[in-house]
Amino acid sequence: MPLIILSPVLLLIVAVCFYPDLPVFYLLPFPETAYLALAAVSLLAVLMRQTDWLYWLVLLASYFGALQYSSVSTGIADGHVSQLAVWPLLTAIIMLLLAISPKPLISKPAGMLLLLSGPALLLLGLALPLDLWLAKAQLPPLVLQHLPGCQHLTWLHAWFLLIIAGIWLITINIKARHPAQWGQFAVWLATVASLEFSYKPEFVGWSLVAATLAILLTLSLQMLHLAYIDELTQLPQRRALLSHLNRLGRKSAVCMLDVDHFKKFNDTYGHDVGDQVLKLLGSILGSIKGLTAYRYGGEEFTLVFSHNNPEVLEEKLEEVRLAVAEYPLVIRKPDRPSKADTGKTQRGSGVGEKTVNVTISLGCCIKQKGEAPMQLLKRADEALYAAKKAGRNIAVLKT
Repeated sequence: MPLIILSPVLLLIVAVCFYPDLPVFYLLPFPETAYLALAAVSLLAVLMRQTDWLYWLVLLASYFGALQYSSVSTGIADGHVSQLAVWPLLTAIIMLLLAISPKPLISKPAGMLLLLSGPALLLLGLALPLDLWLAKAQLPPLVLQHLPGCQHLTWLHAWFLLIIAGIWLITINIKARHPAQWGQFAVWLATVASLEFSYKPEFVGWSLVAATLAILLTLSLQMLHLAYIDELTQLPQRRALLSHLNRLGRKSAVCMLDVDHFKKFNDTYGHDVGDQVLKLLGSILGSIKGLTAYRYGGEEFTLVFSHNNPEVLEEKLEEVRLAVAEYPLVIRKPDRPSKADTGKTQRGSGVGEKTVNVTISLGCCIKQKGEAPMQLLKRADEALYAAKKAGRNIAVLKT
């Protein structure tokens, strides 16, 4: 996923640094093409209801607009870039803060205020005394200056941007990885690269195009995630299962499983606890190797195996059953403390909590020659019914 999203920006950096005279750089009119791409991706983000990207797109537009204006008025194209040295530093900080801070909805007044904060902060940053200092400073060039397209990078920029990039990548890997996080990093990388490419306006325009392509790839992956991944359990859902079954090999097996007495469990503890059970089950099934787990619907899950060895299947089914049955599920009582601090002090002490164990029944069958996917699922469902009829909390394998 990271390489797919970052590929437009990385390819541009390699092309500019090593092959700056490629004809493709001069085929499109800039800045018209760049802003047309920006407008198109903005419209697509709105249509897909991914309005968080509007913050980034507005910041991109403000940054590149200011860079373009300065290239005309101060002669950046002739190599006089020191007075703009502060821009990537300021933009790097703004984008990092934008990536880690919660963002209100665009439809709310506060959201609109934050939407306009990108250009406002950028204009404020241009007036900082640091700008004047960097304009007069004699900064030694980086050793990359022998490359045709990397003649304007300074040591100050390099160290600062490497630190920001390191913080960003660590943040991405600490949090749950998501396409949007890599897309934001790609936008930042394209923005930083744009100043180093500023001696040719075409390169600046292509930086904006690369950033919008990265956002487009991110939006596509986000839509695929919504279409194929179950939000509650974070497992692939039924649409992904059917696609997998259509390309299933001859030597394979399918298992249907569900939570024993789930309705009674929901009636006793509430639907929020029922959701907690399904999340737990999704986490356990997703962590077991040697199978692919899907949420089929409700409390039912499907396991797909890429082999049909009965002995190995029986061992794996028992491993799954024990992993669920032996996991203690802690349920908070309705009268738990309302204050967070009090709840933390009582956590693990047994006060206001109850521990229960959840069990599952499993029914597995081995695929027969020429068997259709729906027929295979039906036989697995019949095996699941046999497991429930036999007393639940067991696994039944039918060859």
